[in-house]
Amino acid sequence: MRNNTEHREKRRTGARTTLLSPHYLSVRPLEDWLQRVALHYVHGVLLDLGCGNKPYAGMFIKHVDKYIGADVQQNSQNTVDAIIDIAGRLPFEEASFGTVLSTQVLEHVEQPGVHLQEIARVLRPGGILVLTVPASYMLHEEPFDYHRFTLYGIKHLLEQSHFTPVRIDTTGGAWRLIGQTFINHKSFGRRWTIPLLSGVVYYSTVLLGNILFSVLDDLNTNRKDPSNYLVIARREAGK
Repeated sequence: MRNNTEHREKRRTGARTTLLSPHYLSVRPLEDWLQRVALHYVHGVLLDLGCGNKPYAGMFIKHVDKYIGADVQQNSQNTVDAIIDIAGRLPFEEASFGTVLSTQVLEHVEQPGVHLQEIARVLRPGGILVLTVPASYMLHEEPFDYHRFTLYGIKHLLEQSHFTPVRIDTTGGAWRLIGQTFINHKSFGRRWTIPLLSGVVYYSTVLLGNILFSVLDDLNTNRKDPSNYLVIARREAGK
């Protein structure tokens, strides 16, 4: 999202996070939901807001008339189609898009309600917003990390911005949160610096942690501690 070259170059270019990724527990269920659910709703010209390195382009491009990626800066592959001010007015005419895709972006917007209203402006009446937001995750893209969301906060923001929720799903429960926190600690905390051995220990920990906590999470029935909220919302007509 923001002007951070190091972070930008580490961004994913593919839509399938592997078991060796430190973000697997929080991101992989999101990717599965996009493919399993969101693909059935997208149509027309799709705007991917905060597209990064366009990891989802290959997933969606066959299901829409046109795919446009927008971000606040050009990516490492030079494939961003439109440079935008995420906190300001989007450089598109009213009712330009049939679908807007926004994945893990809204927490980085200072005024999410204003941003959603701008999304509503560029969507056609009846157009679809595919929105994913974190309910819980460590600080990232600092210092531009402003929000975490609840079910009722999301509903309020959507209704105030002329959207009708079609469905709101969750990914992950308490075990994925515990596992992700543990792996974040191993990934971003102080590491051992023994050549070769430290890398083996690290990737073994990530792999086994991702497998273990995924299995445990499948046994969990309490979904009030999700990793993410996943939203399909429709732009209200006549507003």
